Amino acid sequence: MDVRGMTRFAAVALTAALAMTLAAGAALAQGTEITFWLMPNAADVIHVPWLDQKVEEFYRETGIRVRYEIIGWDQAWSRITTALITGEGVDVFQAGTTWNPQFAATGAVAEIDIDKFGGAGAFMEANLISTTYKGKYYGVPWFAETRALFYNKDMFAAAGVEPPQTYDELVEVGRRIVETFGEGSAIAIAGTNAWDLIHNWAIILWAYGGDLVDAQGRRAVFNGPAGVQAMEYYVDLVRRGLASRATAEYNQPQADAAFINGNVAMAFMGPWNIADIEVENPGLNYGVVEPPAGPTGRAAFSGGSNLVILGASRNKAAAEEWIRFLLRHENLVSYTRDLSKMLPAKVDAFNDPYYETGVWQVFRRGLSYATAYPPLGVWGDVENAIVAEFRNILTAYVEGSLERQGGVQAFLNRAAQRVDEALARER
Repeated sequence: MDVRGMTRFAAVALTAALAMTLAAGAALAQGTEITFWLMPNAADVIHVPWLDQKVEEFYRETGIRVRYEIIGWDQAWSRITTALITGEGVDVFQAGTTWNPQFAATGAVAEIDIDKFGGAGAFMEANLISTTYKGKYYGVPWFAETRALFYNKDMFAAAGVEPPQTYDELVEVGRRIVETFGEGSAIAIAGTNAWDLIHNWAIILWAYGGDLVDAQGRRAVFNGPAGVQAMEYYVDLVRRGLASRATAEYNQPQADAAFINGNVAMAFMGPWNIADIEVENPGLNYGVVEPPAGPTGRAAFSGGSNLVILGASRNKAAAEEWIRFLLRHENLVSYTRDLSKMLPAKVDAFNDPYYETGVWQVFRRGLSYATAYPPLGVWGDVENAIVAEFRNILTAYVEGSLERQGGVQAFLNRAAQRVDEALARER
């Protein structure tokens, strides 16, 4: 066969193969239906219409029908773990970044080929780490969150201070704020009633050069010198009168509200709080700066949510198509910008002009060096142990018994012992 004949033969073969592929895809899509669970990432009044529109767009493109259900965070863990046990009820679901490795450890979620979604380099590093378990991927990053320091510009101007760039400066700025506005007016912090209490301390711990567990994930290290210094710093915010004693029992929304209402000059908050300010106190004159630097530099917490496929799903290919659709640039930017007020977990989404302005640049920079919690199957036990003793520290301080009980070191040592017991189960 001459070259022209070979070319015609190859073209015919390629056309036939393409036709077969399209036919197979159409057959797969025809009648395919997947179930998608997600959390109330935005108010229903805007969330539901957006989802309805995107589900219809996806159906027109692929022939795959998506049935979604919005599940409250208070029910999500129970619903998902039941699905993992039974292998039924859902094909693809939203999972918080700290949940993803715990679900992967059950062996009941699907391993992910990250190259099908743009490759590892397509995602913010810390968020990608949160999808891993023992070196393999079990989820795809969807959206991200990190926290920064919000400050009241009017209160800062009245006290004659500038936003702090280090944790030492935060104390000095706070002292000047207190001199001007009174005790407890400098900063609001989360306390014993905050479920996410660890997020508030971890960024200080990392900035002081500490960590939660060692690099091998075999033992706790947060009870070392850096951890003690970081915890003392947190308690000192109350001890020095920068934060009111009442904050030692706050939950996170109470701490946020103290800033949003204009009662305090500073608070560590997330991008979603911007929407709260717009609704609850639109006249608040505020700014946002990166978390202050500690002795070893700046540190930030990386959270957010991933998309996970049930291991027993019979529609994994369709679930993957849905994930790719949600991660499409215009869909991801629309969801994070207009609905969730979170940050996109894909690197190229930050090229959108919206994320190149104002406070969003602050959050973007913070997310670039943010740290994810270690991807452990026993993370829930690790976090519970740390938070329990953190609460005990704050309670002991308020009651005046902290030093009598051995100080911060004794409480952190007890937490470390429990964490070590949990890590022993991880192996």
